Amino acid sequence: MIETPSPAGIDQARALAERWLPAFLEGRRADDDLYADGVSTWHNIGEREVEIQRTPSRTRQVQGGADLRVEDVRLRVFDGGWVLQTTTVGTNASGDPVRVPTCLVVTLSEGRIARFEEYADSRAAETLFG
Repeated sequence: MIETPSPAGIDQARALAERWLPAFLEGRRADDDLYADGVSTWHNIGEREVEIQRTPSRTRQVQGGADLRVEDVRLRVFDGGWVLQTTTVGTNASGDPVRVPTCLVVTLSEGRIARFEEYADSRAAETLFG
C-alpha cells in the first residue's frame, strides 16, 4: 500500500530535523526530548543495531584524537522522518586523512526520533575505525 504524504507530517519532521541537525553537525547529542524511548541506530558496517549512546560516535573519535567535521550536508525530509547525506572529513587519531560518505535515514514515531539507519562507505570508514 502506498501512503499519501501528509503536509502536517512533513512539517513536523522538518521542525524536528531543524532542531536535531545543528547538534549532529557539532558532534553532540541533541536535546533528549527529541528522542523516543529506546531510540536505536543500525549501522551497515557490521550490520548491528544498538540503542544509541549519549555521546555520539564522532565525538568519541574526536576525544580519541581525531579531527573531524561534516561537509556536503544534504537533507531530504519526508512524512515520518528524513534522509541526511553527508561526508565526514578530517584526520583520524594517527593523523591519516579521512573522507567517509554517509547516508543517514531517520525514522520518527509519535513525533520523536525512533531509529537511525546509517549507511557509510565501509572502505572509506576503515581509515577512521581501523
